[in-house]
Amino acid sequence: MYRDKKQILSTEVHNFALNHAALGDMLTSLPAIAFARKFYVPQLKMRVWVPPWQMDLVAHLLKPYGEFEIRNFLEFPAKHEDRKKADLGPVSYNAAIFDQHTRCRVHMVDYAFNFLINARPENMEQRSYVTAAPLGERTLWRTKYVVFPVGATSDNKLFKASVMGPIMQWCLDNDYTPVIVGTKTSHTHTQIDGELTPVVLRDQTALLPKDVFDCCIDMREKTTLLELRDLLGHANAVVGVDGGTLHLAGTTDVPIVFASGTTLPKHRYIARHGSHNYRVRYVGPRDLECYGCQSNWPLTTLHFTRCAYGDNACMDLLHPDDFINGLKELGL
Repeated sequence: MYRDKKQILSTEVHNFALNHAALGDMLTSLPAIAFARKFYVPQLKMRVWVPPWQMDLVAHLLKPYGEFEIRNFLEFPAKHEDRKKADLGPVSYNAAIFDQHTRCRVHMVDYAFNFLINARPENMEQRSYVTAAPLGERTLWRTKYVVFPVGATSDNKLFKASVMGPIMQWCLDNDYTPVIVGTKTSHTHTQIDGELTPVVLRDQTALLPKDVFDCCIDMREKTTLLELRDLLGHANAVVGVDGGTLHLAGTTDVPIVFASGTTLPKHRYIARHGSHNYRVRYVGPRDLECYGCQSNWPLTTLHFTRCAYGDNACMDLLHPDDFINGLKELGL
């Protein structure tokens, strides 16, 4: 709101509380925050509250977009009266309360715009991930490598060894070293049946053929999030199923083959530089009527981590050739 070329400010500070520990949810919240910084005068202080393990990454990603204070979410007063006593000012959260279903048929960037700044992005440029932060030094001195994020927070996002193995073999046959990334520990909790439940990570790396696994570089548990971003950004490509690491890759210009089963690309695309197709190829299961269940159901009480049929067929019906064709189309 303006008059006499001056912006009206009702407060001196605004707090963005990114209270999802999930990496992907945090990353898809950053375009809205960067947008807000661009259109508000510098006098408005913007605080971004994130878990301590994300603070260095968020500070680095947002630095090119203006001045932000990055705060430890573990120190954030959960109760309104405590925030008022601390004189923190107004707060926006990147999440609905309790088990409200608001995420299935919208992109997570649009979701964050709505919840954080009460707005809707008008074009793909505004939806684009924050990609301006530079990469650090290259840590793997292999000439060519492809990164495979292997961990999943639910069975309907699990990259099966039967699918991964042939893709890795193709990489080896074409002189690309497969690099495995992931973690055994998840800080994420999700509400199921009204209860806050810790997320258990899945990983089928142990089921890969031994001769393939022995040729991989295993970087699980060996990087910080900021170092992981550098590892992703310097790769020839990143290949995986919808998850936080793929969204982290989306903050770089690396080519990505992005697979999904419960959502359709129109609701989970990676926007970069004003395009949802910039160096990305999307893969889905073959010949499966229920593909994109979250995107297709107009109303459901089923939690998005569950399969309505109980078999998670979407992950079994991903085909290695579709990933390989995506890599070829991206220039590998």
